[in-house]
Amino acid sequence: MVLAVIALAGTILFVPESSHPDGTRLDTGGALLAMAGLTVLVFSIIEAPEAGWGSARTVGGIAAALAILAIFAGWELRHRHPMLDPRHFRNRQLSAGSLSIFIQFFAFYGFAFASLQYLQGVRGYSPLIAALAVLPLAIAMMPTGRITPKLVARVGARNVCVAGLVLVAFGLAVISRVGVSSPYWLLVAGLVPLGIGMGAAMTPATAAITEGLPAAQQGVGSALNDLSREVGGALGIAVIGSIVAAVYRSNLRLPPVVPAGLAGRARGSFALAFHAGGPVRTAAGTAFTDGIHTGLLYAAGAALLAAVAVAVLLPRAARSRHVAHHDQPELAPVTR
Repeated sequence: MVLAVIALAGTILFVPESSHPDGTRLDTGGALLAMAGLTVLVFSIIEAPEAGWGSARTVGGIAAALAILAIFAGWELRHRHPMLDPRHFRNRQLSAGSLSIFIQFFAFYGFAFASLQYLQGVRGYSPLIAALAVLPLAIAMMPTGRITPKLVARVGARNVCVAGLVLVAFGLAVISRVGVSSPYWLLVAGLVPLGIGMGAAMTPATAAITEGLPAAQQGVGSALNDLSREVGGALGIAVIGSIVAAVYRSNLRLPPVVPAGLAGRARGSFALAFHAGGPVRTAAGTAFTDGIHTGLLYAAGAALLAAVAVAVLLPRAARSRHVAHHDQPELAPVTR
């Protein structure tokens, strides 16, 4: 808090104004509508395991969110200087890149949410050891990102991006097989193709977004790239996390000797169940891995669908003009 106040004061006092004097005004209405729609959507999905996926609160919340986002789209179409012009998505190259980035971060954040809790809660790793355990993903992703421009130049952006998304799906499917007593190599067997896939798919997808717009609108392309990452990550945590939680609650089988109060807390939070120890932790570990099986398979399915969509949308002979400038894929921090 103190550092934030110091940074804010320093910005006001020392950072010069950089906005263009003739620049357009912020689309406040569009920003508020987008924020409201996404907030209601994410909240409804997160609360779905508690309220029930078919409950009036969940269905009504998702319907309300979609209605707000539809209003947002209509607002942007009529606004003179829209925050996000939906007409940009008529460009198939831009749409393919945005979808690819969205699904990659949807899958990655969903994986990160589930896997780190599995490593600490089920396998009993410390936070440091859990972080080191997923290091093979980064080790595989970084060199892949460096050679991706050469692959794109040789076989085309579409082939590289589709192959990357397929590898992402394969890696998630392998990781979904982990259990309470699975060997660590099974996790590594999924982390390596997941890292290679993200390294291969991210660079051409980012290039497709920026190259889908003229030079004068590169700021819009950069914003779309960031938007795809942030919204994909937020929905990945919400959707995959909710699926894992729903399966965990339905599959949790506690011994009759467990007190009702403790059983209720264990059903409400697998973190509390893990810390309870004894038979509660054992049952929670089994139920949580069941949730991971289902959640990560949904994420893998989303990656496969994205691969099909990219194969249809991107031109066969697409070559990236700027892919050399994106050698290193940018991976947003998990703890954001």
